[in-house]
Amino acid sequence: MFNNKIDYWMDKKGLKNKYIAKICGVSETTFSKWRQNKTQPDLQYAALIANALHITVDELIYGENKE
Repeated sequence: MFNNKIDYWMDKKGLKNKYIAKICGVSETTFSKWRQNKTQPDLQYAALIANALHITVDELIYGENKE
């Protein structure tokens, strides 16, 4: 579930694993596990991922804002 949102936003923004992992202060392996849904990031990392993607945590978790 969460991984699909990360994939969506990364594709939309044209960002790579290496960039997001660096912003979050984790290895590319750890970030890849989040994207593959092998593990889930802690809430603090969700905020860092959202920040790196230039979106809100709500958008990352629930999807694109449809206001």
